[in-house]
Amino acid sequence: MRDRIRAAATLAAPDPTADEALARARTAMTRETRALMALIGRTLCAVSPTLAMREVTRLAYAGRVATDLYGFGAPRAVAATGLLLRHMPRVDSPQAAPITRAEYGMRLIRKATS
Repeated sequence: MRDRIRAAATLAAPDPTADEALARARTAMTRETRALMALIGRTLCAVSPTLAMREVTRLAYAGRVATDLYGFGAPRAVAATGLLLRHMPRVDSPQAAPITRAEYGMRLIRKATS
């Protein structure tokens, strides 16, 4: 009986490499995320490129692109928005100088194609 309990405890022990792989999978940039990020970058370069890029704009574009693709409130849209925001650099950090929409768009395109 004790051997069965030990065997179950051994099988149930967490594998640290599995945790690392899961964390990498959650943060990996998918092909879909790259395509959406490149689309946002091209749009920022084309629409009012000389205006200052703001954090609100970053949030709005990520949500809008995902909603247009999957539909409002769809679980896939929420997941795509989260992945986009994870990989799109923040704009409002105190150490960063103000940036235009075109400059930020170019950064997104560069990150999406690398």
